[in-house]
Amino acid sequence: MKTTETIVNEYNRWLKNTAEDAYMQRELLAIQDDPNELAECFGPELAFGTSGLRGIMGPGPSRLNRYVVRRVTQGLADYINGQNLDAPSVVISYDSRLFSQEFAEEAARVLSGNDIKVWLFDVMTPVPILSYAIGRLTCDYGIMITASHHTGVFNGYKVYNHHGYQILSPEPEEILAATSKCDFFEGIKESEERILKLDQRITNDFISEVLAMTDGFPDGEAKAKLKLIYTPLNGTGNAIVRRALAQSGFRDVTVVPAQENPDPVFTTCKAPNPEKVAAYNEAFRLLDRDQADLIIATDPDCDRVGCALTHKGTKTCLTGNQIAVLMLDFLCLRKPPQEGQAIWRSIVSTPLADRIAAKYGLDVETTLTGFKYIGEKISKLLVAGETNRFYFGFEESNGFLMSPFVRDKDGVSSAVLIAEMAAWHKKEGRDLIDRLEEIREEYGNLIERTRSFTFKGLQGRETMTEIMRYFREEAVEAVGNAAVTSRRDYLVEDTGLPPANVLEYQMEDGSSMLIRPSGTEPKIKVYQYLVSAEAPVVHEINVLMKKFEEQSAK
Repeated sequence: MKTTETIVNEYNRWLKNTAEDAYMQRELLAIQDDPNELAECFGPELAFGTSGLRGIMGPGPSRLNRYVVRRVTQGLADYINGQNLDAPSVVISYDSRLFSQEFAEEAARVLSGNDIKVWLFDVMTPVPILSYAIGRLTCDYGIMITASHHTGVFNGYKVYNHHGYQILSPEPEEILAATSKCDFFEGIKESEERILKLDQRITNDFISEVLAMTDGFPDGEAKAKLKLIYTPLNGTGNAIVRRALAQSGFRDVTVVPAQENPDPVFTTCKAPNPEKVAAYNEAFRLLDRDQADLIIATDPDCDRVGCALTHKGTKTCLTGNQIAVLMLDFLCLRKPPQEGQAIWRSIVSTPLADRIAAKYGLDVETTLTGFKYIGEKISKLLVAGETNRFYFGFEESNGFLMSPFVRDKDGVSSAVLIAEMAAWHKKEGRDLIDRLEEIREEYGNLIERTRSFTFKGLQGRETMTEIMRYFREEAVEAVGNAAVTSRRDYLVEDTGLPPANVLEYQMEDGSSMLIRPSGTEPKIKVYQYLVSAEAPVVHEINVLMKKFEEQSAK
């Protein structure tokens, strides 16, 4: 914990070293008489985490700003140059958030100043295209400036490896160690000599790959009859997704006007997350007006995708698990799996997909939470010459991949696939929810209940630790009154996966539950898959969490 004197000294150092930066001077002067803000902005440094940085934008080392970006990029450059790579190179992209382009350009200049070649996209570009570009350009690393689906006060800095997925341990720790040796103002090397701008050729090739995936799906007549509403949620998907849909044959696509172009504060959608029904408020108005069949939404960096529709008079936003089940079902119907192929899903995603996979002879492999782990599996398949084994990958948080040509979740190809399956099912006389009900009738029902419990501040972190200790040491035979038949501890047991702070329970009635702390937010996340809405574990977990919340508030 920094002392008040240390905080004030660091504040004054920032004030002195940013004298030529009018914006930063205004930000610093605005908080000079606010001890709470000074402590927030000049307390613990914003540290390089599991794949990079994410934080609230503002002044000081605890916020995300150009000086924090410069410092972490210098650390990354030192790390890269310490590997003795032959002519190292990095590709950089950015989303529509406040300062995203500026942060990307800062990172490019610092890398260039450290003798590292930089490919910089000339316009904001989605995550999946960055992942694709890393392989196409044979780059050693990639950087994406984005805070994904978080609110407009946030921005972030994600690092990708040469395979095209976000870096895995021990690289984050090694980059953090290199960054900790760097100062915010001294020793930062910069130039523009090795920066090359990327035009649209990479994007054009990416779209060609997407179109090749869905070649031979519904005919043109079925696509022409589908009426779509699309919202990029003021992000990078606008031009790319619309091009992909148009070139796939979808002609009746209306874009939500208020969410079409970049808006760094997300005026009409404070949390631009296609998992949340509130993200569809603007689109629902057009759905009613145009009597459209479906809404498709992508988040600001266009790696997540969601959809919503009106079914029997009720507006419904499908969950990531529901979309994944529909995608897998549709792919199996339209592109029957070959022997030896498999699907990959995160451990917290729906086991209902396993039942569909079993019917079609698909293997099922699980990974830890985070699409980078699926990307890692794809890369291992590539090395082994077995990429044909990959059939489909997904995680419950609206991340999907239908082809191993990229190593991250892809909102572009997923948007096209959702439209393709909606067109096909409409031709067959049903909508997506109709098909979900048919799937439940055939494979059995698993009701999903996902809850996040927030515990802020130092006391919150202690409470989260106590919660995991309780479930690990005390909730062994029962969760409240819900009897447990088996339990798996991913932190200490040999699960075939890297150790992770996750507990999985199988309940007496056939329901299952997983609990884990979030890796990026002060939250405990609980994932339940229930055989009935009255499963006792639902009530018991709510009672237990309420108890912990009350204890934390004292």
